[in-house]
Amino acid sequence: MDCSAPVIAMPEGDALLVVENLKAYYASKRGLVKAVDDVSFEVRKGECVGLLGESGCGKTSMALAIMGLFGRVAKYAAGSSNIPGLRKQYDKRVQEEEERPGVQGHVYFRDVELTGLPEEKFTELRGSQISMIPQGLVHALNPQFSVGMQTGEPVEVHEANFKLIQLKRKVLEFLDLVKLADSDTRFVMDPSSFSGGEAQRILIAMALIAGPCLIIADEPTSALDVSIQRQILDVLRMVRDEFDVSLLLISHDAGVVAELSDRVAVMYAGKFLELGSAVQMFHKPGHPYTMGLMSSFPTIAMMRMAAGGKRPTLRGIPGDPPDPTNLPEGCPFHPRCKFAIDICKEEIPEYREAETDHWIRCHRWGDIEEE
Repeated sequence: MDCSAPVIAMPEGDALLVVENLKAYYASKRGLVKAVDDVSFEVRKGECVGLLGESGCGKTSMALAIMGLFGRVAKYAAGSSNIPGLRKQYDKRVQEEEERPGVQGHVYFRDVELTGLPEEKFTELRGSQISMIPQGLVHALNPQFSVGMQTGEPVEVHEANFKLIQLKRKVLEFLDLVKLADSDTRFVMDPSSFSGGEAQRILIAMALIAGPCLIIADEPTSALDVSIQRQILDVLRMVRDEFDVSLLLISHDAGVVAELSDRVAVMYAGKFLELGSAVQMFHKPGHPYTMGLMSSFPTIAMMRMAAGGKRPTLRGIPGDPPDPTNLPEGCPFHPRCKFAIDICKEEIPEYREAETDHWIRCHRWGDIEEE
């Protein structure tokens, strides 16, 4: 039985990024961590795909695998362990075992397979074709260099004949584009002089400046207050609309994903449990996990009820995410699912197309609403 995620057929030339049966595993002292486990999806030209799930479900690992950076992180994790010989075991298992640390599967970008692409070839694509806005503002910018120098680095890498005065003008143009205040005078300042929201604007400018057609935004609004989140989302919307850039938006915040996404994938324990349009996912979710996510954050309807004197009810998902080194048999969500039956504990469900372009991975799909 093939339980891998479906790659939905589309007209030729419509898919910018195609991910097929992607796996990304870490080595750990307790065994393999299956951060991404057999995931497939596509990002189409000009669209925003939202990747939604709890922290630790594998969203960032997937982004690193797409960008060709997962191997470095996996080797570091093995090498930094306090278990003697784990790095040596890692190197051996990468070569010999079927279930092994590292990346397996296929990632295609504009018909070029990225998996296994030599680093020098990947360097040509990063920044100029695919960019990533990393998670963690504190560590994303180098404190030893000015923000102007860092923002212009992608241009220096990909356009060797760019003159310094031209580079400065371009950097200031993009810092102004993302609405960084006083960019002309703060161009030479180091990252410690900027707030979290300003650092995020700088990272967006850096991701955009070399003209990529796909940007992966990993938790672009985390650790920011609500008013700054709104400003950053407005900047990302402007980037998508004015530059015709495709976005892969990663977040644990359903509200952020709802703001920008055309389609949404819900991830849990390294797997996709549901994939569909934003309208389908937020108004007619089919998987119990998706339903739980949607009921755990406030909506406009809830706020209207509160204004009318009724107290809005938020319902969390009981239990904790599973141990990634010891995932349960069957559906990974069944220990927390109130709809689970025996087959859920024994078999991983196949994907079912609930309606056009709406895929659900659940044994109980279709009869949950009756309970």
